[in-house]
Amino acid sequence: MRQLTYVAAAAAFALGLSGCSGGEQAADQTASSSLGDLTLPVSINAAMVGMIDHSADYLFALGNGDMPRNDNDWHLVRNSAYEIMLGGTVIQIPGTGEFDRQWVQEPEWIRLSEELTEIGSDAVELASAKSTDQEAWRAVGDRLIENCNECHQAFKPEIPSEGILRGSTERQSRGISIFGY
Repeated sequence: MRQLTYVAAAAAFALGLSGCSGGEQAADQTASSSLGDLTLPVSINAAMVGMIDHSADYLFALGNGDMPRNDNDWHLVRNSAYEIMLGGTVIQIPGTGEFDRQWVQEPEWIRLSEELTEIGSDAVELASAKSTDQEAWRAVGDRLIENCNECHQAFKPEIPSEGILRGSTERQSRGISIFGY
């Protein structure tokens, strides 16, 4: 957790500096020099499983009609949306995995990770508004599935995405809420 906090702080610092630099090229150089030596203490795969897989369950739940029942439930959804959003940035930092350094250099990896951040941002908006629009949540979930599948096909075809029917969402298929009621 401490390392994730460091990653988020470093990214925020780099973004802050880029806003003061006055030019896009200077911003790119600032971000590169600030984050260039940063390495995740785990593989990108472990970061994805730890952040994205679990957090996606909450977004899928709402798209499947399992709506939060109180402020604590909405807090879980909002935090999960933030984790998806942050995950897109975190996976642009190489970790300990065999292919991590190669992946983060690929333009397609960058595009997909930035798209993941956008999906998370859209989910944060819905969660902050406490939206009960099931179709809007389903659209976010569908985009997330498409993003994950596209990434897995390009970078990990031997280990396809598990899809949405796992863990907490498997409970939903049996009529049990992800929110523990």
